[in-house]
Amino acid sequence: MKIDFSKIQIKDIEGKMNPRDMSKELGNIIFQNTNDIGELDLARDIYHKKEVDMDKAKAEIVKRYVEQYFLAFVKEAILPVLDIIIKEVKPNKK
Repeated sequence: MKIDFSKIQIKDIEGKMNPRDMSKELGNIIFQNTNDIGELDLARDIYHKKEVDMDKAKAEIVKRYVEQYFLAFVKEAILPVLDIIIKEVKPNKK
């Protein structure tokens, strides 16, 4: 599933949905706080490409950083999407 981190729908205090570009902020947070080369590559993809194809492993990484470094209004917007990817069950191939 692709996520466009430049168009995250954030709910404001009045309940209105507004797109917010989270790509640079999220990419920088991961980039500046990881010691893992794979996470570094993911940070660069989020920062530069903005729209990233997310699998379960990438979604778990992003979720960890969002939970640790972002405020509740951002968590409310991003975590449900990441949880869908993480819990997605792939059909068995025969």
